[in-house]
Formats: sequence, structure tokens, C-alpha cells
Amino acid sequence: MSINARYREIAVKIKCIDFEGSGCMFQPFTNEFSYVITARHCLEGTNENPQSFEKKDIEVFLHNLGTKITVLDYYFHSKYDLAVIKVKYIEGIPGTLITVPKDNVEVGLYGFPHLLNGEDTAELGHLLECKTYFNYPEQNLLEFRAIPDVSNLMNSVNKTLSGFSGSGIFLKSDNNLFLMGIFTQLKEEDGAYGALLGYDISSINDILLENQLPLLIPEELLNFESYIETAFESNEGYIQSILKRNSRPILDLAPNDIVKFHNEKLYVPYNSFVEEELLNPKLWEGWASLLTYYYMETSNLPNKSNFKLIRNRVEYSHNIKMYFTREKRLSTCIMDLFVNNYDDIELNDLIIINTKNSNPGTKSYNKDKTKRIVRKIDRADKERLVEKGIDIDDPEKLTDVEFIHIDLFQDIFSKYDEITSLPELEEKLKDCIKEVFNNVP
Repeated sequence: MSINARYREIAVKIKCIDFEGSGCMFQPFTNEFSYVITARHCLEGTNENPQSFEKKDIEVFLHNLGTKITVLDYYFHSKYDLAVIKVKYIEGIPGTLITVPKDNVEVGLYGFPHLLNGEDTAELGHLLECKTYFNYPEQNLLEFRAIPDVSNLMNSVNKTLSGFSGSGIFLKSDNNLFLMGIFTQLKEEDGAYGALLGYDISSINDILLENQLPLLIPEELLNFESYIETAFESNEGYIQSILKRNSRPILDLAPNDIVKFHNEKLYVPYNSFVEEELLNPKLWEGWASLLTYYYMETSNLPNKSNFKLIRNRVEYSHNIKMYFTREKRLSTCIMDLFVNNYDDIELNDLIIINTKNSNPGTKSYNKDKTKRIVRKIDRADKERLVEKGIDIDDPEKLTDVEFIHIDLFQDIFSKYDEITSLPELEEKLKDCIKEVFNNVP
């Protein structure tokens, strides 16, 4: 789905007696209802023109305006101009992540301005390109401006933007939309300076917590079930079935547990914009695979609040870590971690790499191969490390670390795909996992 199509699929028009505005849909982790997020004044009016209304007065229309959504309830923020309308479950709402406000980034609003209420244009809606300028965390506000200025000789900013109130403020990245806030008002009531204001989307969770409703966390991050269905589909014969059966215990965990614990360290290079890849199925298929292999070999799963994979060997205990990357080669990831995140590398770490768009030719680096790669780090990067007191040419400074690509397991599993005895096959797979963990090729 294109980015513009996503805007339209999420946007709604709202009518309540004498007031009209816009809103955006969000699907929480339930199939009992969906959310429409909007500005409170789209329902109860403004301070100058307040109105009384009942639930039956609220009308919510999908982007084509031909489909009216059944309203179940509504909730207001106790302090801010924000509202959540609970509506009948709508299947197929595009998965959306929320993100924290960011300064100096391009964002978009899709809404239904009153200027387009003509017979031929009422159903069209409009995408407004904007750029953020300031974030006011103490007031939960973000300031942004339209690009270019929306005022002209015929219409003021106020008139041009009338009807946009309640629109979602979305950050665009990698053909995904990230919900940052809700547009509620002009900074100055007549539109001076062209400055617009919206509330940080995290304030919506205040409403949901108060009313004991599911928070703004998309379904994709709350359950591993759909990822288990696809994680093992490249395995032949009964291998796929045995892996899926052994993966059932990981359903007690959720992708969001991993996000909360690892944050920007989900990725190589580290990425403070953690939301950027969180709806990428390949990220979570990799985690589903690793957690399954870990459980099959150790009979353990990590603690939700301390999401570490710790494994015991005869000689020592060590961590198993995992990173998702756009890099094509494992060697690039190895050098990046040593140069930029040396302090996070611990003795005897086994680091699993999951690549977004590649199938690396070399899928493993044992301790000796890793040391050879590290010696190839260029002089300028080595000098920066020396400034921090790290001489990676000193053998004592080279932590014994090993790397493998997540697909290495299925490559090795393939030699057992003709075994038809299920108990024998399961034991072979467990032995194979142990061998890879203990003796990285």
C-alpha cells in the first residue's frame, strides 16, 4: 500500500450536530472495537460556541464518506483538547505505530477541510504537508507549519484549515506512517505566523488508561502468533512442523517486551528512531526463530522485564544477543559494533544477526574469524577507539565474540529433511542447535 493510500485508509470525517472535523483510526489489540482519535472540540464545540450532544449525535465516516461507522462510546481527556471515539470493529485498518515528537522533521496531515465541501470535492479529503519546529514537553504540545504557507489572497489560514482539526500528525519513513500527535488548533487564533499546534499522541494513552482500555500499541507488537506461522516456512518436510510445535511456549512473550527492554539496541547500527522497522515482519520472524531455538536447547525463556538470553556452557555462561540490520554482510555489522558500541560487547557474547534485505554468503564468524575482521578496521576508527582507552590491536582487549546469521540454522537443518521419524528428527534438530551454539563454524 502506498503512503498516500495509507493516509486515506486511516482518515475519517467527523460530524456532531453543528461541528465537523477530522480524525484518524487506530486498531488496538482487540477485535471487539476500533478507535477514532480526534480533537475534543469536534464533538462539544468551542468555548465561544459550546454545544450539548449525545452519543447518537456523533457521526464518523470513512474516507470515501459513503461508509458510516457505528459509534459505541466516547472519552475525553481531562485537560487537553483530545477525544477517543470507540467504534464498531473495522477490519483491515493499516497497522500504525506511535512515536515521540521530533523537531525539524517533515510530517503530514490528511483531513477534510470545509473548503472541499462542494458536491464534487466533499469526499476527496486533502493531504497537508508540514514540518515540525518545536516540541513543548511540559505542555505535551508540538508546533509545526504547513509547507508551503496555506494562506493566500482569497483565504486566511483559519479558513483554509477549518475542518482539519482532529487530524493525525504523521511522520513518514520507509513507506510507513508513525502517529506523532493530533492537530487541534492554530497557535494564534487568526493564523498569524502560520504556526499550528497539536498534542503529543502519548496523551491519548492517558484517556485509555483512565477508562481501562487497550493502549495505542498495535496488534503486531502484542503477539508472536502470526510470526510463528511464517518464521519457519522455508524449512522442508516435518522440520517446519516440529519447529512450530516447539515455538508455542514463546506465545507467553510479546514483541513489545523486546522493544521495551532493548530499544535502539534492536538494530545495527543503533537507531534512536526505534519505531522505524517495528512493523517489519522479518524482524519478528527472526526473534520467533531465535527464541524457539533457545527454548529447544535450554528449556528456558527470558524474563519479560529483563529480556536477556543467557546460556550455560561447560567453561562459562554467556549472552546471546540479536540485531536486525540493513547491512548486506556480517563483517560490516561486526566492525560497526566494535567501532561504535564496544562497551556493549561482553566477553563470550554470541551475537545473532538478522538482515533485512540480504542472504549473506558468509553466515558465521567464530572467535578467530571475528578477530581477523576486527583487525581490518581502518586506522581512523582505531584511533578514535584509542582516545577512549581501547586498543583493539591488543589481544587482551579483543573480547571473544562470535557471530552467526539467523538463517544458518535452517541451512544446517536441511540435511535432516528426509528423516520421517518425528522423535528422531526432533532430537537431531536439538543437537544441531546445541552444536551451532557451542561451536560456531
